[in-house]
Parts: sequence; structure tokens; C-alpha cells
Amino acid sequence: VELLKRTNGSGGNGGVGENGGEGMISLEDGMMNINDLIPLKKVSGATGSSASSLASTQGGGERILWTKSSSLVVGAGMVGHSFIELGSVQIESYETVTLRWKFDLTREEEDIYFSILKGICEDKRKQRSADACFRSRHVKGGGGGDVSGAFAVQNACTLVWSNEMSWFRPKTIKWTVEAVAIEWSD
Repeated sequence: VELLKRTNGSGGNGGVGENGGEGMISLEDGMMNINDLIPLKKVSGATGSSASSLASTQGGGERILWTKSSSLVVGAGMVGHSFIELGSVQIESYETVTLRWKFDLTREEEDIYFSILKGICEDKRKQRSADACFRSRHVKGGGGGDVSGAFAVQNACTLVWSNEMSWFRPKTIKWTVEAVAIEWSD
């Protein structure tokens, strides 16, 4: 089992040692309570990316189910995509799942077209006919937001970055997505 330190403004990682305080472990940058550690487990289906399952509770009635991060280079005149699967998560009857997304282009002055499609869309034909959360949003430098309904088809979605308007420059994208369970009421 891997362990992740809950962040509360103090950063740091380091070797775990022992000390005399009850329930405390020593890190290179100081002391912390053992209750500030939460278990992580790997999420399947996330090849080439960093993925972990972290069911932590946030304020405002939301719970982060998992976070995935990766990077992607989209060649000039090309389209790049990543498939995101919801996976096996526990959703309560009073919760709905939202996809929280954020990405940055390596150079701030660059732009790209970004879409979130419902389901796994492996080729251009499927991408053109897919139901979309939104399609061809023009983004300069980077962007972020929340979208509901992304996992309505096949419990998955496809992130698409189009660099078709560029004839010469490839674009490097660093992205992070989170599945967030949000409490809702009638």
C-alpha cells in the first residue's frame, strides 16, 4: 500500500523515520501525524499517465474519486486524444460525477482546439458522430473547468486536442483530470 500525505500547507516528502511522539512519524522537513496519511491504490486503464485513486472529501459536498495526469505532443496538422475511464468507484445515490479538467500548453502564446466527447472515440469517424460535452473550444495557453455527463456513455470519455490549424508547430500539452462525486438534491 502506498501512502500519500494530506496537504495542509506544509509540503515535503522524504524518508520516514521513527521518533518518540505517539502517532507521529519523522520526515526530513519535520513531524506529522500518522492520521494525515491516506492510502492510495493504482487505477487500471491509465497507460502512460500518472493515476491514483484518492477518495478524499472536499468542502462543499464533493469527493475526489481519482486524479490522472499526463502529457501529450500533438504534431502540426494532427489531432491527439486520451481516453478517460471512470473505472470502479463507489457513487452514492445522492451524488453525481463531474469531470474536472485542466491543461497547459508548453508555450503560453500557443493555442489549440479542445473537445470532450462522451464514450471512447478511437477514430475521426467516431469523434465526428459522438455526443459531446463541448466541441472545438478555442483555448490559448491553457484552460480548465468542470463538465457533467462526461461519463454518460460507456462510463468513459475522450479528450481531444486538435492542432489541425497549425502547419508547422507541434503543441505539447500537460493535462490533469479528476473525477469528482458531488452531492446533489432535488
